[in-house]
Amino acid sequence: MIFIYDVLVNMNEDLIDFYDWEETDTYEHIRRGCLIKIYSEDYYNLLTKTFKIDLELMNQIKDKTQKFSGRNTLIVDYQLAFTDGINAFMVKFDKNGVSKLKSKFLVNEEVEILAISTNMKITKVNYEILKDEKRQNRMTRKEKRIANLITSELNILKNDKDKIDYLYYEWFDTNIGNDKFNTLINSINNEYTTKHKEFLNILNLITMKK
Repeated sequence: MIFIYDVLVNMNEDLIDFYDWEETDTYEHIRRGCLIKIYSEDYYNLLTKTFKIDLELMNQIKDKTQKFSGRNTLIVDYQLAFTDGINAFMVKFDKNGVSKLKSKFLVNEEVEILAISTNMKITKVNYEILKDEKRQNRMTRKEKRIANLITSELNILKNDKDKIDYLYYEWFDTNIGNDKFNTLINSINNEYTTKHKEFLNILNLITMKK
């Protein structure tokens, strides 16, 4: 285990990639944090699942992390960064060793962490998987908000067959299909495309006239 210094994290229950960070998020400026290097298989497990680390590791990291708070430095009970030499992320644990919050790093800071980890020895971490974490699709939060707005507008028109037929054609460029409302909803929430904003504008016009 080694220390890393002066990094920014965005701790959340649902891991948010750095490119999806927003100005309104609550960031922590870590003055000093612990870093260990683990096997890639373990890294993936810890990244994508809620897990519990053993007491020995808890004792090793207790009160070792410091973060800036205004002009003061605060102690964080249990926080630890993991890397497999390819990627890195940080985890905050509760007093029982259960992972609660996670954060990726900014690109330049992750590059520095990976460079530091080059000569680190791999540590075998004893952990227990508690549950899989529900992973969202690859939409950014802004894209998800647009998709949710579209879904809300479509729900207003759910029972209007003519308008749903029209919107189905606008989205798929065909009128052939069954259960058009649910097919529209599923497609819109599956993956973000360049059509979403234009489609939302069309919906807004239709619902304003209704």
